[in-house]
Amino acid sequence: MTKNNLKKNLKILILTTLLLASFFYNASAGDQIKYHEFFVASFNEQINSALNLPFSFYIGDNLTGVNTPIKGAFFSVSGVYTGGGSLQLKIDSVTESSKTFALPSVSRPTDFNIVYQDETGILNHTSAGTYGHTLNVTPTGITISGLGVKLETTHQFAPTSCVDGLPANEKIKVSEFFVGSFTNSLNGGSEYITLLPFSLYIGDNITGVTNPIKSAYLSISGVYTGGGTLDLTASSDGSGTSTQFTLPNVSNPTNFEFIYPDTYKYISPSSAGSYDYNLKIDLIGPIISNFSAKAIITHRYKPAACGAGYPPYGELVSAIYESTANAAGPAYNSITWKGQLGGAEFNQGKVLFQVAASSNPSGPWGYVGGSTCGANDWYEATADSAIELACISDFNNKRYFRYKIRICSDDCINGGQNTPQVDDVIVNWSP
Repeated sequence: MTKNNLKKNLKILILTTLLLASFFYNASAGDQIKYHEFFVASFNEQINSALNLPFSFYIGDNLTGVNTPIKGAFFSVSGVYTGGGSLQLKIDSVTESSKTFALPSVSRPTDFNIVYQDETGILNHTSAGTYGHTLNVTPTGITISGLGVKLETTHQFAPTSCVDGLPANEKIKVSEFFVGSFTNSLNGGSEYITLLPFSLYIGDNITGVTNPIKSAYLSISGVYTGGGTLDLTASSDGSGTSTQFTLPNVSNPTNFEFIYPDTYKYISPSSAGSYDYNLKIDLIGPIISNFSAKAIITHRYKPAACGAGYPPYGELVSAIYESTANAAGPAYNSITWKGQLGGAEFNQGKVLFQVAASSNPSGPWGYVGGSTCGANDWYEATADSAIELACISDFNNKRYFRYKIRICSDDCINGGQNTPQVDDVIVNWSP
């Protein structure tokens, strides 16, 4: 088959989550800031009376000597309501923190999103650690479906003398990952069930960290008509205990957003690496358009010691890409990456690839590469130079594909002091 110029630009939007990614900040005399998200609560049943929602959040940075380190702390409260009245919010039952938000009377279920700020400084802690509080929620005159709450914080901290290392207190970061979306409508009239595969990547050292995942939830959104239920399960194979959300009956298209928590801790990695999951969607009743989902993960990790350099390598598995709607599938020709190697002369480290293809978006995915087309072999490519995908029998005539990238700081065995920077990955294929 003749090659053509049709290329699939696959921008690696989450490379900054790689331990070996070349994005970092340098220590400076001035303090710096960091942003985090934490899951607070999610309710699948309807509520119309007061609730107390206990939650915790974690600060892992050095706040010593920083004046008023919490620069922003607010709750995002969302759901769908009926009726008319108000929603009162306060923290730890402190009267001074109370705010009441008016919700005008509606004749049909209507979505809302309230931003409630901690203006009293209850959450303004001055040292690293885990802090527990309670959000008090009191609806009056309204019934809420799909209540979801998350806490968003921005804090100032004293930077260390090296990029990320000492002091030895563990640190924390938040990452967002694309889970999936549908261009077609999901019709739950006679029950609609599907599995949506997705991957998460942890690039930091979490070995030995107690409960490294501090917050894990999926944000589910779309537009629906009708009424019924949406059951969600996120686990390795889609089996397990689900969480059911009620979608009250509506005749007009209505927006919704549900915060689906990983209550059963299916997402529980204990070491760095790529982890594959499936989101099982079980829809009964309504029709959903523009269904989309993303995962928000906040994890605690151990910083590297100063002067230790980078680990030998870090890996990332891409999302699933559909090459063509033709069932016959494409011919995969080559793979190219854009960016540069590490070091002052841009000659330090390596960038390696494996590729997998399948006739089904659910897999199976067998990653192979190199001259042997083996599971332990890799394609090694230099920047801006296409390398031929030699494993023709493994790739061709398969509609879906993904790739695995390994970024090495030195020779992929020993750690180095520099790391390559990868900006784009291009897979060349012919229909």
